[in-house]
Amino acid sequence: MKIQFESLSSFIAAADTGSFSAAGRKLKKSQAAISLAIQNLEIDLGFTLFDRDGKYPKLTQQGELVLKDARELMSQYNAFIERSKSISSVEQVKLRIGIDPLVCCHKINQIIQDFSMAFPLVELKIVQQSSESLAQKLTEKTLDFALGVFSHDVKNNFEHISAFQLNGSWVVSPAYVEDNQLRLDNGVVNIEKTVFNQSRILLPSETPLTDIDQVSLTKQIWYVEDIHTLLSFCRNGLGIAYLPNFVVGHDLERGNLNKLMLDSEQTGNNSCRASLIYLLGYQKSSAVDWLTRNFLKLKLCDPAQ
Repeated sequence: MKIQFESLSSFIAAADTGSFSAAGRKLKKSQAAISLAIQNLEIDLGFTLFDRDGKYPKLTQQGELVLKDARELMSQYNAFIERSKSISSVEQVKLRIGIDPLVCCHKINQIIQDFSMAFPLVELKIVQQSSESLAQKLTEKTLDFALGVFSHDVKNNFEHISAFQLNGSWVVSPAYVEDNQLRLDNGVVNIEKTVFNQSRILLPSETPLTDIDQVSLTKQIWYVEDIHTLLSFCRNGLGIAYLPNFVVGHDLERGNLNKLMLDSEQTGNNSCRASLIYLLGYQKSSAVDWLTRNFLKLKLCDPAQ
């Protein structure tokens, strides 16, 4: 059986208009062409669709059942045609982007949701790894671009655009405060620099240490790529952690963590800057350009903003 869409459209038009001649006028075909198309459909199906004994053709019981399915099939066919036309105008059908979890705050998530509305036909693949890993994937050409906190060495090998500011805080757990007999005032821990230097430091990879001297540290730094694991270590009192404010916000509110102040200077307002990186010479599609412009509109990635 090989059903022709022309036969289905003729059948539906005849059922809607009530006659073969009216269906012909609707489809701009002759009555004979409509009659032949319906007759071929009946032959393919093996039963009669119209009772032709009266002045006007009348649907048989089988015809009424077929009509419902025919309408649904034609609707899907028309949707397929329209979608195919839309796809033909899309510059980039698939887009692969990398986002470091360090910078993936709620504002970034909202931009991605808005992108799905602006470019509904673009298939999006999002990779969430450390900035260092994303740079490597970009070199391997498995990503179109990446958003993260990149070192100067990385930036030198790519086209990069400075994006928004990312605020972070030094935090410790109440258990760590108690075990190390630190001063706690209104949920904020005051710590001397010498004590800080003797503490284990927990850091996400690629986080710049702008406010401490690594040489003066007497305990090791733990670099933990997975933020959730790092957060768990900090909650369990394994050390002092530096994390974005949007990551530690709920823990600070619930008292699971305390913000750290060093030598009466609040280290909790440290910040670094996120960047967008592309391979040198990369030609941005309209979809990539849209994401770039919206990421650059962000001034700050912070839950308080």
